[in-house]
Amino acid sequence: MADTTYTYSINNVKFSDGTTISGSWTVTYDSDGHVVSVADDKFTVTGTGGTTTFTSPDNTSNVQSNGDGTYQYFGQNSSGENYSYLYIDWETTTPSQLVSNHTTAHTTSVSNAGKTIYLDPTGNIAVSYAPATCFLAGSMIRTPDGDVTVEDIRIGDEITAFDWRDSAEITRKVVWVGNRKTTVRPALPDDEAGYPVRVLKDAIAEGVPFKDMLITAEHCLFFEDRFVPVRMLVNGRSIFYDKSFSSFEYYHIETDPHSVIWADGMLTESYLDTGNRSSFAQHGKLALIGAPSSRSWAEDAGAPLDVARDFVEPLFREIAGRAGAAGDEARPDLTDDADLRLVTAAGVVIRKTRETNGHVMFMIPNGVESVRLVSRASRPSDVVGPFVDDRRSFGVAVGEITLFESDRTTAVRAHLTEKELDGWHALGWEDTRWTSGNALLPLGKRQPDSVAILAIQIKAAGPYLAEETATTKAFATA
Repeated sequence: MADTTYTYSINNVKFSDGTTISGSWTVTYDSDGHVVSVADDKFTVTGTGGTTTFTSPDNTSNVQSNGDGTYQYFGQNSSGENYSYLYIDWETTTPSQLVSNHTTAHTTSVSNAGKTIYLDPTGNIAVSYAPATCFLAGSMIRTPDGDVTVEDIRIGDEITAFDWRDSAEITRKVVWVGNRKTTVRPALPDDEAGYPVRVLKDAIAEGVPFKDMLITAEHCLFFEDRFVPVRMLVNGRSIFYDKSFSSFEYYHIETDPHSVIWADGMLTESYLDTGNRSSFAQHGKLALIGAPSSRSWAEDAGAPLDVARDFVEPLFREIAGRAGAAGDEARPDLTDDADLRLVTAAGVVIRKTRETNGHVMFMIPNGVESVRLVSRASRPSDVVGPFVDDRRSFGVAVGEITLFESDRTTAVRAHLTEKELDGWHALGWEDTRWTSGNALLPLGKRQPDSVAILAIQIKAAGPYLAEETATTKAFATA
């Protein structure tokens, strides 16, 4: 029996918070009903942060099987931001069930681009904001009976937790355990690619951890009564992304309530379910014991989460210094050259004619009514340091824009007035707005048969990564 291909589509499905989603994709099944391929996928999501289009430029290379009935997609949206989205259990969801269940209302929010879209086994769509915080196999979890590997922990087991308010050891029952296999996406920045973080033995203090610790980038360590994501402490020497992994299994253990626990002799966190539990396979035979279905860091965390630079940077420097490092080993070479240019809808690149007094001039051909302002882009977490919790990509800060055409001078103000303009960061100042590295700029109705000069005021730019990664190149491609 031949393979069968189904085309799925959803059109302006509206959730209770006003978010809408439209899109289409195809799935090919073999004669036994197993997925052969998923392709031609494209989604448009409109939420409080504007409209974002998600599509895989190369479905063959961007679609991966996770080996557990789920398929994962990698790519970038029209603003150049990285994203992935997940279809859960295609093989257990019939085509008719999948499409019909898209009409089910589901509360969600799309505050801006680059999130993770889940399609669950009933066909409902949700948007995930919760990155994985997990242990790799071999992590030793402290229990009242001694250290136990994380993969051997079962629901109902007791583990040792730290009551930091009373500085005492207490016992907590495990209410859920889960595991999942993940595949690294090396084209993404290290903190988003999925590489595990290796914390070397003795990196924090003598015997802390007592062996190399392997955790995911968002997993938190505990310092001075607060949690800090380990990605913010990566120094390239004693704490680093272990790129020897291309895929790995990771594990969760959940206590009720969320707890400070010991792993490999280091104070860290148990799992906090902020809404992504369904993405993981339950590990063990027992059912979930009485924990709430979804929690938040603000209300349910076992200790405060602190990502402020004034708290994290001293920790970063101390740990780097202990390793005999200045803390800058992982920092790349930087440049202040924005490589600014315009790109028309037809793909024509327009280079600057001159630059003076902070204004860059471009010659605009006849009939061009919009361009994209393209430049290098960088993230503060890359160019300043991982202790800065800002992973947005910034291109250039644009002030006034003026179009000189024939005998007419026009102030171009769409970037300062249109809240949801593709490729621009949120409006923060009355007279300035940052691009993401590839920003749409409407020019308005043009004079017939005329060539114009466009003057763009650049108020700030850079520094940028001198050697463009796959991610920064995407920002620079119209």
